[in-house]
Amino acid sequence: MSGTVRPARTGMSPRLFVTAVTSVSLGLSGVLSVVWFVTADGGSRFEPAVQGLGLVAGLTGLVLERRASAVERRQQTLTAISRELHSNRALVRQPPFADAGEPTPAWTVYPRLHVSAVDAALSSDVLSLRADRALVDRLHVWRDEVRTFNQQLNLAEILAFTDGSEETLRDLHHGLHAANGPLVVIEDMLDGLLTALAG
Repeated sequence: MSGTVRPARTGMSPRLFVTAVTSVSLGLSGVLSVVWFVTADGGSRFEPAVQGLGLVAGLTGLVLERRASAVERRQQTLTAISRELHSNRALVRQPPFADAGEPTPAWTVYPRLHVSAVDAALSSDVLSLRADRALVDRLHVWRDEVRTFNQQLNLAEILAFTDGSEETLRDLHHGLHAANGPLVVIEDMLDGLLTALAG
């Protein structure tokens, strides 16, 4: 046969493997310490207890350090997202986005909204807490909306440049500022996300 079907891998994940090995090792260490304590004489009876306490202290410190590092990375990520969202809100509140009047030729090129911090957060596992699920879902929607918005600007500006008429530019400008236009959607989403991050 030209194509062979390989069975799916059913082994445990590295994280589960490390957890299992650590648990078994701690269990064996505890059993050996009890046996040593029962069978040993004199001051050496307490040596397993001292070693066990040192081991537990080391493992506890390692776990707490990893949790503190994860909390710090999460906070840095949320701060970066918040700064990016504030930057985007500043963009849509200044010309040419903020002015719903008639466009001028100088406004042919519109600034693009930023989404790099959101991209980085969604491509990592920093926001993996159960409490972050709703925020992650909203960030996915936001990223898709921004990409669509930026692509629409690209297409409209290419059309305006190739057409060379101010009417095309005017249609683009009025379309952005329509009552239910893209800018209204973008600003509503920005306000909602910034409120969620502040809460």
